[in-house]
Amino acid sequence: MNTTAESKKKTGAMQELGKDAFLQLLVTQLRYQDPLNPQDNGAFIAQMAQFSALEQMQNLNKSMEQLLKLQADARLKAPGYLGLQVTLVGFNGEIVQGTVSAVEFVGGEPWLVVNGTTYPLANVVKVAQGAEASED
Repeated sequence: MNTTAESKKKTGAMQELGKDAFLQLLVTQLRYQDPLNPQDNGAFIAQMAQFSALEQMQNLNKSMEQLLKLQADARLKAPGYLGLQVTLVGFNGEIVQGTVSAVEFVGGEPWLVVNGTTYPLANVVKVAQGAEASED
């Protein structure tokens, strides 16, 4: 395994350990607190808020990683649409059929040129080879 992969693996493990360690610390603190001198409610609420914020940031990070992966996949797959028949939703909600003649990237997102007009890849509802698209 290369050092970059090892570093990422260790970093991921430390992030998970941080979340788990924080929760364990919180539970242990509650379990062993002095019943005659309990923890201040404000401090407890602050700790819970910190834990909630930490968890939300980690979930957001995972979601962003997934989104970036999907965007990269779309950029890699977009040239595969060249020469294929597509059915897509036009800008006014109309159904457009035609052959993909070019692929453009606008703001990093793939757009397909169909019948001389550029449409976002996300508008495609059907893909077929040759005359299959017009048989429906």
